[in-house]
Amino acid sequence: MAKQQERVDFSWRYQPLKSTADGVLLSHVKYNFLMPPREMILQALRPYWLPLAYQEKGDTDGVVLERIFRNAVYALEKHALYLCDQGGIDYPRSPLREAPVQPSSFLLEARPRRENAARIATVSSNLPGRVLTTDEMFDLVGGDDFDDSGFS
Repeated sequence: MAKQQERVDFSWRYQPLKSTADGVLLSHVKYNFLMPPREMILQALRPYWLPLAYQEKGDTDGVVLERIFRNAVYALEKHALYLCDQGGIDYPRSPLREAPVQPSSFLLEARPRRENAARIATVSSNLPGRVLTTDEMFDLVGGDDFDDSGFS
């Protein structure tokens, strides 16, 4: 008989006043038409806390842990660019960088791994010398591979 995997029991109830920032935020999450509230919350939590959770857990392979950190940073930067676009503002200057980050700086040269060479060729075959965007690269390395089957 197969061993049943253990689940994490997590529940949270919060009832802020509608007029507060938390009330506006949670109303948006609850009543948006883009995605289910659970997925909207998890998409925000994962890049912010998942790498640190795996690091603290201590039994994750270093290569896998690095990929989790890189995916998180990519997701955070992508969302920051989306917020700048929606707000009509420039990506803010970082004290760690000499120049502001622009969306065009997120283009990556196509240096494919063998297993992804065919997929990369398909993506970039129409435009010789084209570079891959981070969205295309993210899809090539597995995209959103989180297992949400434990949520109901």
